[in-house]
Amino acid sequence: MNQQDITEIGVIILGGAQLCYLIVVLGIFPIIYPNINKAILSNMCMLLTIGFIMLARLKFANSIRQFVIVAVVTMLSLIVPYLMSKYELWKSFTWIYCFVGIALLALVLAVGKTDNGAKLAIPIGKFFTFQPSEFVKIIFVFFIAGLLSKSTSFKNVVLSAIMAGTHVLLLVASRDLGSALIFFMIYVGTRKVGYIFICFAGLSIASVFAYKVFAHVRVRVSVWLNPWADPGDTGFQVTQSLFALGNGGLTGTGLYQGRPKDVPVVDQDFIFSAIGEELGAIFAILLLLLCLTCFVAFLNTAMQQISLFNKLVCIGLGMQYAVQIIVTVGGAINMIPSTGVTFPLLSYGGSSILSTLIVFAIIQGLAIVGTAQKSTRRRVTEKGARHVKERRTQEIQGLDRTQEIKIR
Repeated sequence: MNQQDITEIGVIILGGAQLCYLIVVLGIFPIIYPNINKAILSNMCMLLTIGFIMLARLKFANSIRQFVIVAVVTMLSLIVPYLMSKYELWKSFTWIYCFVGIALLALVLAVGKTDNGAKLAIPIGKFFTFQPSEFVKIIFVFFIAGLLSKSTSFKNVVLSAIMAGTHVLLLVASRDLGSALIFFMIYVGTRKVGYIFICFAGLSIASVFAYKVFAHVRVRVSVWLNPWADPGDTGFQVTQSLFALGNGGLTGTGLYQGRPKDVPVVDQDFIFSAIGEELGAIFAILLLLLCLTCFVAFLNTAMQQISLFNKLVCIGLGMQYAVQIIVTVGGAINMIPSTGVTFPLLSYGGSSILSTLIVFAIIQGLAIVGTAQKSTRRRVTEKGARHVKERRTQEIQGLDRTQEIKIR
């Protein structure tokens, strides 16, 4: 048996295991939680499937590791919907979220490993790394939601702005500008419309500052403006991404028929380029529409919530998800400077896939809470309507008796 036969057998086994995983998730989860949002669940499984296929094509070993992480985390996430039903408890940890997030980002700044000019992760042994910013994004949403659900006074708005700025400055100091942009947009998404212009003014100032201070930011901006000026060095990643997308055309070259591995770090930052090349522009557009459907489902879940804390959590996590996709796709098509952000549920990365699955589990938990609250509200309304109807009936019967007595 040669190496090719072993690889083919491995692909068959992995594909069978992934099929069993999808059957279990789509079949068991709705039984355990009847009020689960089936649209979000189906979309999540579809995105995971696309990621499994592309990672197996790009680097088989990474696909195996990714699948193991997904399977373990998915089983553990069964408890998350129950935990989210205790939202009053989570709301009481507001400042703990803030200080834990700041501490984790400061830890990265102190001992993080530098990769492509940025400190993104903390090495754990020889083979594993931990990227705290992926989880601090979730913690940050809970902090903002907890603070603003208690009061939207000017004092709380200023406090939230200061803490958000602290998170962003730590990320900028670590040169993790992609995550800094996402943190900023989460904050904007949880605030009133009147503050958006002030926030964007602050973002503009911060962008100019980063451009002046960090050399690698200037390089990325120059590559964004003209990637063809140095296609063999600084512009190599972006130009190869554009070549891949152009090579795919509308329908794609087909799996294993393109050259996506010519794009550096294609299985992480530029997996959208690989999808566009081998599956085509039409499939890539449909993929983005699928992601848009997830975002809309997040917002619908937010509208179902009675608790302001739950509502802000849904909106914040939805903004995080949407902005991360925009930043990733924008970098791949050179719409914005490349930031090194992964595509949720598709790109390779343990911290990324773990945090994204937690986000989806939290949203599912809040969807269950929202459905239960909606049912309770409906029962109370129906009970009240019956009570009013009974009182009116009694009043009418009383009037009839009175009139009968007068006639007698």
